[in-house]
Amino acid sequence: MHIFNKKEFIELNKHKCSELHYLDFNGVSIVLGEKSGELYSHFSAPFGGFSSLQKTPSLEMMENACEKLYEWLKEKNKKCHITLPPPIYNENLVSLSFYSLQNRGFSIEYTDLNYSLNLSKSLQPSPNFCRDLKVALKKNMLFKKCENISENEIAYEIINTNRKERGYPPHLSFEELQKTKKVCDIDCFLLYMEEIPIAGAFVYLTTPEIAQLILWGDKREYKKFCPMSLFAMRIAEHYKERDFLYFDLGPTSKNGIPNYGLSYFKHKIGCEITLKHTVHL
Repeated sequence: MHIFNKKEFIELNKHKCSELHYLDFNGVSIVLGEKSGELYSHFSAPFGGFSSLQKTPSLEMMENACEKLYEWLKEKNKKCHITLPPPIYNENLVSLSFYSLQNRGFSIEYTDLNYSLNLSKSLQPSPNFCRDLKVALKKNMLFKKCENISENEIAYEIINTNRKERGYPPHLSFEELQKTKKVCDIDCFLLYMEEIPIAGAFVYLTTPEIAQLILWGDKREYKKFCPMSLFAMRIAEHYKERDFLYFDLGPTSKNGIPNYGLSYFKHKIGCEITLKHTVHL
């Protein structure tokens, strides 16, 4: 089970919805948060979806669960939106969920593209990325995993400034990140050039095998030195050395609306591309 469906994470964020509904259908469960009279899974995370006592429930079990969910929603007369995980978070369960939800009247609301690095394979960046990497390597940049709250604060301030300069502040405050650390392992990284911190990143250990990039950014005045290319590679290497299977860099679209610049960057790194569906009833 990924961290966003665990009770500890859900209870930590329950103040972001008006009511929580824990539903279990014979071992296939889902948590729905109510916001403005409609139900969401997840109501405060990149995705939610079903959890199962079995890694791969039978098709009959999943169909029955979706039928009971449909009946419950009709009885409550509530609209429902479910964002399923990308397939790297258990392709069998995600596929069964999508198939069964559609068979019970759910339709696609929008689809996002999700980008991830398969760490069990050799990384295959594009020639353009390799050129950027050479530029960054000439500057002898230092990659460091943060060890204290002061370094975490430095990383967050870099990200915060970067995001604000580009017109959209971080979706998580520093205080929210610190609270989330109580229920989820979070790694923080810094990239230095000549002892100056120029890029920061926060990564959730979403499952024992998947690390998910949540926030990152650089000081824009250093962009010409391509620090983010080196930063991405160093973070991926860090998790590959620790036997993680995937480094999830997240979507390049929001509510189905693409960000072409972000897509180009993640494509250059050599990411695999999968679909992340949001369905609704």
